[in-house]
Amino acid sequence: MRVCETPEQCDARVEQSRLRMTASRALETPEVRRDRHEEDIHRRVASRANETTGQREARVEENRVRIIQTRELLQQSNLKLEVFKYDPQYDYQVHPNVCIGKMDIVCVHCSAKKFKGESPGMCC
Repeated sequence: MRVCETPEQCDARVEQSRLRMTASRALETPEVRRDRHEEDIHRRVASRANETTGQREARVEENRVRIIQTRELLQQSNLKLEVFKYDPQYDYQVHPNVCIGKMDIVCVHCSAKKFKGESPGMCC
């Protein structure tokens, strides 16, 4: 029972679920993905149509607080040495400095693949 789960068991269960969902979605065709997104939209519209004024206000307030917190983190965040104090609660991929692109640059000296912003010769 979930009520009897320890925090570690809950984390493990959630992680396993996330991995299963990631694997499942990786196998989706574009058509299946589009259909799933359309179903999500219809479900969300129906849910919002049935919510009370109080529920709507609570949802809007939660979204507002979440957006403010994310913006504050982005403004305050300097990723220097961040690897040494990783916070699993923070969604690093929303940080503008985290988008490093593809590893599609090839070093002319050793043929290693690198990211666009990496220094020349850093690999060899």
